[in-house]
Formats: sequence, structure tokens, C-alpha cells
Amino acid sequence: MGDSQNTAKTVVLTLLLVAAAFPVKVFSRDLDWHNFTSFKDVRRMRVIEDTLFIASSGGILAVTDFSSIGRAYVNLDGLGTNSITDIIRDAAGQKWVTGLGRLVRFGGDNTRQFLFFDLDGELLPLYRVVDDGEMLWVGTEAGLVLFSKEIDDGQIQDSYIFFDDLNPTPIVYDILLSGDSIWLATSSGLAAADRTDKLLLKSPSNWTGYSIGDYPELGTDTIMSVVSFNSEIYLATRSRVLRLEMGPDTSFISLLIGNEVAVHALVAENDSLFVYFDDSAGSGIGSIEGDVVTRLNVAGLPWSPSAGAIFQGTRWVAATGGVFSEQDDVFVEYPYTGLLGNDISDITVGREGVITAGFRAIAVAQLIDSSWESFDLWVRGGTSMLRTDSSDYLWMGTVGNGLWLWDGETLTNYDENNSTLRGLPPSATNFVIPLDFATDGSVAYIASYRALNEYPVAVADLNNLDDITGWDSIGAGDGLANHYVVSLDLYQGQLAVANEFTGVYVCDVSGDPFSEDVNCQHFTRENSLLISNSARVVRYAPDGALWVGTNQGLSRYDSGIDRFVDVNLPAGISSDVTSMAFDGRGNLWVGTKDGLARRDALSGEIEIFNTLNSDLVANRVNSVTFDRFTGDIYISTTGGFSMVSSATGRPASDVNEVLAFPNPFVIQSEADRLTFNYDAPGTLRIFSAAGELILEGPVDDWDGKNSRGNEVASGVYIFVVTDSDGKVGKGKILLVRK
Repeated sequence: MGDSQNTAKTVVLTLLLVAAAFPVKVFSRDLDWHNFTSFKDVRRMRVIEDTLFIASSGGILAVTDFSSIGRAYVNLDGLGTNSITDIIRDAAGQKWVTGLGRLVRFGGDNTRQFLFFDLDGELLPLYRVVDDGEMLWVGTEAGLVLFSKEIDDGQIQDSYIFFDDLNPTPIVYDILLSGDSIWLATSSGLAAADRTDKLLLKSPSNWTGYSIGDYPELGTDTIMSVVSFNSEIYLATRSRVLRLEMGPDTSFISLLIGNEVAVHALVAENDSLFVYFDDSAGSGIGSIEGDVVTRLNVAGLPWSPSAGAIFQGTRWVAATGGVFSEQDDVFVEYPYTGLLGNDISDITVGREGVITAGFRAIAVAQLIDSSWESFDLWVRGGTSMLRTDSSDYLWMGTVGNGLWLWDGETLTNYDENNSTLRGLPPSATNFVIPLDFATDGSVAYIASYRALNEYPVAVADLNNLDDITGWDSIGAGDGLANHYVVSLDLYQGQLAVANEFTGVYVCDVSGDPFSEDVNCQHFTRENSLLISNSARVVRYAPDGALWVGTNQGLSRYDSGIDRFVDVNLPAGISSDVTSMAFDGRGNLWVGTKDGLARRDALSGEIEIFNTLNSDLVANRVNSVTFDRFTGDIYISTTGGFSMVSSATGRPASDVNEVLAFPNPFVIQSEADRLTFNYDAPGTLRIFSAAGELILEGPVDDWDGKNSRGNEVASGVYIFVVTDSDGKVGKGKILLVRK
């Protein structure tokens, strides 16, 4: 999917412009990616033919009318990125798109990506594209680029970084072609030149620059927009709209809008000029005629209108929280803009497949019938974590507002007033931050970040949550002496706790944690060779091995030598680990600040995924979630979330649909397991090819051993699953022991 269906070229922008075209290296393609994004953060709106195209941080949304779901285009659809800044249609009818590091010739089989890198090898943000016949002008983070649409089927023709005496290599936010002139809105001021001889544009002296040094009325050198209207040049800074007054005494005339103005967009459209802004009176839309700004109707529109367009005779506006259309003189939100936001902190999935997403700055929401519905809870600083327990109850951690429990009917909040969860010192009142959650089905353990009075791990009796006697804590008295806990995990009575600065603690909770002493053992770089004392996340593998993700990579505890051993991540990915999860086959998925890794449980080989070599939605990974009901993997990022489908699909309740995987079942270590995609009560029997009964019991993973605990030999085996009604399903397994 994605890049594999489209050709990509790479161009390198340097001071002298060195352009080279070569294919993007594509690694594993055996994964089935699905991406979910938000289209609420809008950068630009364009009406092309009978469609409104919305360029956003979540991709492109193409809307045909207010009542219908728009067509979403994301990185999987040939864009390569979801961070989109502009879309145009050129004179030949071809659409072009700019985004993070990419100029995209967009449209079906004709889609092609051209990648832009800076001198450090990082993707170069692009902000604007303008058609000039055979050429395109592209505004970038590092100046202006001239791009040929025809030579070699698309290539950079030239680049420009010097504009009169403006600071060189500015960000070019906007481009205006007016007659033979080209105008640039840049981070260093306004620039203009005659573009008829493009070679002359290499010389700074052929440009005229306008900066705050010569024109203090600009108020800033950062110019965000430049447009032509009624033969006049208008421009916008972040706080002003100005008209250029040409003549012997060139000056800029400021157009009065209001007090404390924040300008978001200046758009010339349908013989009118509009400004979208906020001021002390609220959100505003202004129509400009000469030097007069007339306020238009904004009823129903929230603060910060960022873009707008007239579509099908109706004004559409992008504003805080979404996209709005003027319906009967009131702005109404268009309901089909995807996620509530793109910075996803965590994902959890319930038994019935309901996806719940937590957002770093806003509420928790569930995907219900193709739309995202928010929970009515106060999150203050965002969502810190999500978990679904064995009862299919939803646990939601927030930044500052404690832990919330949704049992399907009632929403309950737990904080320092009714639990042993504690807040941040020194002013900790009502500021509780649960960062992680683990349970054995009867007792829950919650990591409470920087807990006041050193109660870093809250302990909760799930059958007695509403009584304070049902709560306890693990802290300094148990040997867990530091309250900067960030993660925890539980395995057969052993509770591992990651600390932000002082390594890892492992606490024995195999007894009753409410009545017996809990003893914690402290592991650090100094006493156990942990790769770093700055632990980010702890997770137990299916075989019980403890894995630790740190700011310097991975460590795995080796009980044979009573020490941690380093597990090196390959080049091309950050060593700063943010999250980890094991899938149903024991493969380890590792999220980092710059990509995703998957460690194969059998071979130990590590494969990396990023936005250049895969369809991952964004490189900064906040969390990784394994859906134990389907086998799917969810990757929460700063740009939405990706889902990698399980190879076996959703578990079956019909024994005739039972599959065994992996098949062949290759056993290389004690951790290897054969899994069945069956989720109903039943009995599993395994026979040899000769009909000898090898094993009988509940349907569960098989470790390749018989009922006496002895390893069986390589060969063909037959599994038989019988449900509670006596219905039988069966299949063959090839077991290979190495």
C-alpha cells in the first residue's frame, strides 16, 4: 500500500542546488496499515471544480456537500505525509500538493512524490505552491524553489535564498504572481522582483526587499500572506493587515480591524478580499474594500478562524475545533473531520472492538458508528493513559484530574480525595497524573507520577473501589524510594516499576498487597548493567522476561546471569524509547521519538518503520497497544494513529473457522507459542499424525509439549477444538523444532 504504489523522487536543496533523483528505499511490505487522523487543524481551503479541498495536519479532506462524508486522502493514498500545507490545480488541470518534505503531483495513477531534504538530511517543510505554466514556484523552510513540471517528468530547476538585503535563506510562507512580478511573504520581510528572466533572480540586487528596518509600520519582519486585490498589494503579518502604497515615498497603510488582533489568513476570492482573525471581541471575518474592513457574521463560530472559502454559495470556515459551514446565518460544524486531534497519547480497544483514543491536549473519545464521541470528563492537561481490563471496563488517566473508570454505565473519578492516588508536589491539591495501569483481575496497580508523600504506586481492590479501605500504596516503606514513576507492568506476582531517573524496581506482590509487606528490589546501571537509569517503560514478555525501554535503548533482564543485557536498536531510529508492547506471537513493538521498531521473537531481528520507508502515520510514537481480542497493533503518534492488522484477523467463535498460527510452528526457544484465533469456551486436543493424544485441555497457547511437560518432536500434528455444544473444528500443524 502507500508508497509502493507510487514513484517517489528525492531532491536535495543546497546553497547551489544539487538535485539528484533516486527511489526511496522501501523496507518490509508485509504489514497491512490503516491510518486514522484529524482534519480539524486546517492550513488552507481550496475550491477546485465542484469540490472543497481541505489541507490539514491530517491529510486532505475532499468535501462535496455538508451532509456527506468527505473523501479522506492520507499518506497511504500517495501523499507520503499527512502534514499538508497547500493544494492547487494548475492550468493543465493537474493537482499539486505541498507538505512536510514533499511536493506531490496528485491524482490517481499520476500521483508522484518529490522529496525535499535539507543539508542535515531532514525533510524540508514546504508551505506554498504556485503555478507558472511549465514551472511551479515552491515556498520552503529554506527559501524559494523553481520546479520544472516537464523536464525529466519533474525536477528542481533552481533555488533562491538571497532577496535584496533581507536575511538570507528565509522561510517563504506565501507567493504571489502578479503580471511579470513575483512577491514573497517571508520570515525576513516582503520581497519582490521581475520574474521574466529567472536566472537574474539569483542575484540579490534584482530583488526589492521590505523589512521593519526601513518600514517600521510593518511591526515585524514575519510576513505570512501577500495577495493582489483591485490592482493593490495587501499583506498580513500575525497581528496586522497592510496595503502597500507605492510611489516616491513608499509606505504601508495599516487597516484597522480591532484591538489585540491575531491575524490567521488573508484570502482573495470571488472578487473579494477576506481576512480571518481574532481580536478582543472574539473571532472575526472581515471583508476588505480599499482600507475599510467590514465585519461579517460569525454566529456559531468559535475562536481562531484559520482559513475559509466560499463553496456552493456558502461560506466555509476552519476554526478552533473543526470545520464550519454557514447554514441559515449560523455557522454549524461539519461533522466528518475524523479524530478530535492528531496528538494521540494512547489507544485501547474493548472486547467488542470499540476503539477509545486519548488526546494529549483534549478529551477522551470513542469511535461509534463512524464518528468520534467524547466522554464528559474534565482532563485539564490531556489524557495520560488508557486501559481496558478483563471485565471490559475502561480506565482513563488524565494529566491533573486523576483516574476515571467507565463501566459502560457510570463514570467515576478517583483522586486524592477518595483513593491513595496522589498529586504533584509542592502544590499537589487536585493534580493527580496516573501514567500506567496493570491488573491481575482482582487488584489494580496505578503509577502516580511524582506522587506527594511518596505514594508512587496506588493499589486498588477492584471489588472495593468505593471504600478507602479498598485502596493502599507501595512506596518508600516498601523499598520503592523514588516517586518519579512513569510505567509499570505485572507478571505472576512480580510488579516492575520504571523510574524516570533511578532505574527499575521489581516488587513482590504475589501475596496479599493489602495485608502483607511488599518488598521491592532496585535495579540500576551501576548494580545490574541496566543500559540507562532513565527508564521510560517496562513490559514483561510472554515468557516472563523483563524488558526496559530507556532514553538510551533497550535492556532485557537475563535471570541466568542476574543482570540486564543490552538489546541494540539499529541505525535509523532513535534510542529514546517511549513505549513497548508484545503481540500475540511474542514480537516486541518499540515506539521511539523517531520511529517504530519490531523485534522478531524467533530470530531476534529488528525492523524499523518510519514515514519514509513505511505507511506509519508519523514518526513520534507516544504509545503502542496490542489488541488481545484481534491481534491488531495500534501505534499512537503526534500525527494520529496507525493500526497494523493481525495476520489472522478477528478471533473466531465458530470452531469451523479456527486457525493456528504461526504455521509452520517453529520452536527456537522456551518463549515460542502456537496460538489459536478462538475466543469462546471449548476444549483443545492435539494428536500426533498417528492418532496418539498429545495434549488435552482448555483452548490456550501451545508450547510444543505433551501433557507430561515433555517436548514433542518435529512433525505433523492435528488439533481438534470442541465447543460447549459439541461442535468440532480441526486442522493440521507442522511443528519444526530447532
